[in-house]
This record gives sequence, structure tokens and C-alpha cells, in this order.
Amino acid sequence: MKLLTLNAYSWIDTDDDSVYAPLITDILENEYDAIALQEVNQLSNGPVINEPEGYHATQNEIPIKENNFAYFLVQALAEKGLAYQWSWVPCHVGYDVYDEGIALLSKAPIQSVEHVQLSASNDFESIHTRRALVLETESAAFVSVHLSWWKEEEENPFLREWASVETAVKNLRGKKPIYVMGDFNNPADVRNQGYDLITQTGWQDAYAVAAVREGSATVPPAIAGWEGNEVPLRIDYIFSDRPQAVESYEVKFDGKKLACVSDHYGVAVTYV
Repeated sequence: MKLLTLNAYSWIDTDDDSVYAPLITDILENEYDAIALQEVNQLSNGPVINEPEGYHATQNEIPIKENNFAYFLVQALAEKGLAYQWSWVPCHVGYDVYDEGIALLSKAPIQSVEHVQLSASNDFESIHTRRALVLETESAAFVSVHLSWWKEEEENPFLREWASVETAVKNLRGKKPIYVMGDFNNPADVRNQGYDLITQTGWQDAYAVAAVREGSATVPPAIAGWEGNEVPLRIDYIFSDRPQAVESYEVKFDGKKLACVSDHYGVAVTYV
């Protein structure tokens, strides 16, 4: 089982699609079984695509637009002979001009997919609105998330969001492996916050058990949302709901082997 997660930060810094060539090439080479994407943007006023190939909708309010990043990616891969089924759900307005959402791509046929409301806010105009995608194939379930920062003061949105993820997959536990992937906005080296909450309740961090690791941090210092941060952080993860042997963990698109395609790096995991 090969998985990839990436907060794509799509189209924010550029509308030049050649920037994403390293991502397309890497997917073609690895043929990931599932790919989780966050900050999957489309221009709110873009032309609507009717019946996009391979798309499984979970809502009808906001259709797929011409430059939807997941649609762009699926098309580019299909042109090279690699087909993915996929789903996307909009979460909130991004940078005033985008429908920002999350996506999942699956190489195996999708049996079911639904989006789950995670945040107390359900206002599309609010950046605090968070949703997850839960996708099932015959052999596994995959969840794409983009969660909130941990807050000690006031109500802690992360607690509600993670509890909602747990509730969403509760009926799948024990039936098939579950992989929760994405941007958790909680650093792995900070104790008694989001990372500990997740790992202490039975979720396995692929990085922690990988036989081979290449890279660690998934963001450089001081990206959007982490202004003032001075050190690289590991905040993007692939968690499984059960102990599994991990052959390799690799940070992708960090400017070393592969050029950066986002303000986040990708995480690729191969399970035995």
C-alpha cells in the first residue's frame, strides 16, 4: 500500500501549472493507491465542469470548476495513462477568490465517499469551517483532513474536529484498515497537544515505525498560519488505526530530490 498526502496550497503563488510537474511525475512513478490533498482550490467564478471524469460528489451546492486543482491533477495523470477516481468537498472561501477544499484520489474503485462536518462553524465564508472526506474502497478506508491549531485559551477547535473524525470512522474500525492523512497543524514534538491526543488513543504514526525514513519536517519555518515560527515542523501525517509494518517514510517536494510545489512538503508512506 502506497499513500501520499500533500497540503497543495494550490494556485496561491502561481497559475503556472508547470510548477506541479514534479508532483505529476512522482505520482506517475509511484502509482499511489490513495492520495490525500488539502487546500485544493478552484476559482469561485470559474466555468463549471459538467460530469467530470471519475468524480464522486458528496454535495451539490458548489460544482467542480475548470481549474479545480484535483480535477487538473486527475486529468494530467489520465493523459499519461494513470486513472484515478476522486472526490472533493469545498470547506470555505480561500483568499477571497477561491473555493478551498480537500480531496481524495483512489486508484481502486470507490465504494462510498462522504464528507463530514468537523467544526462548529458551517459558514462557507469562515476560514474556521473544517470538513473531512471519508472514502472507502473494497480493502481500505481513507480520510483527508485539514485541522485547526491547538488552542489553550477559549474553546479548543482541534478537540471537536478530531472527535468528529473518530466518530465518522467508528463503524469502520475492525472491518478494514483506516488511514487518516493530511495537515493536522499540530507539531509532533509538542507534548500534551494534538499529536499526543491522536497517538495515545491507538493511532499509529507511520513515521514512528518506518523501517526507512527520508526526511522529517513537512513545513519550513514561517509559512502561512505559522508566522513567526523559526524552525521546520512536522505537522502533516499519515496515521493508521492499527499497528502496521511500514517499509518507508519519505518527505517529498522539499527542494532536495524534488522541487517544492507548495508551502508544505508531501509525505509518502509505503506499508508492507
